[in-house]
Amino acid sequence: MLGILNYFSKNISKILKENFEGQTEEKMNTLEEIRIRSNGIIALKFMDKQEILRKRISYDDILQTIQIMCDNSIYSYQSEICNGYITIQGGHRVGISGNCVIENGQVINIKYISSINFRIAKQIIGCGNKALQYILKIPENSIYNTLIVSPPGVRKNYVIKRYC
Repeated sequence: MLGILNYFSKNISKILKENFEGQTEEKMNTLEEIRIRSNGIIALKFMDKQEILRKRISYDDILQTIQIMCDNSIYSYQSEICNGYITIQGGHRVGISGNCVIENGQVINIKYISSINFRIAKQIIGCGNKALQYILKIPENSIYNTLIVSPPGVRKNYVIKRYC
């Protein structure tokens, strides 16, 4: 999990490292999101609570972080950025918000990126085992059409883990 700190600017990485010092691995495993706002604060969203780090983050910190995520080639990630996120190594998704440049009804760029939201990917081994009986058509060696739907932030993964 601490490997994602390499994707942040030096300033943000330092702030996060200071905050994570002394944390138990159990607590770190409940980290779901790191929300960062330009000229704002850092919010850490855990499964059961949210922590606010009262350190001012500059626009330059956001821009440096985006450059690091894009291997200093933001242009080569333009299509992902236009979709509103970048996927980094490990399957973590980083949501991006800012001023959209729209042409012919399509987003062609996001300028003045004002916030980023790191969503921490996690593997939960065995979480779907009980649900498989409702998804797999074993006699026919196929699957039922299946869709898990809920509003954003309802923690579908957490619900699956808890009940499966």
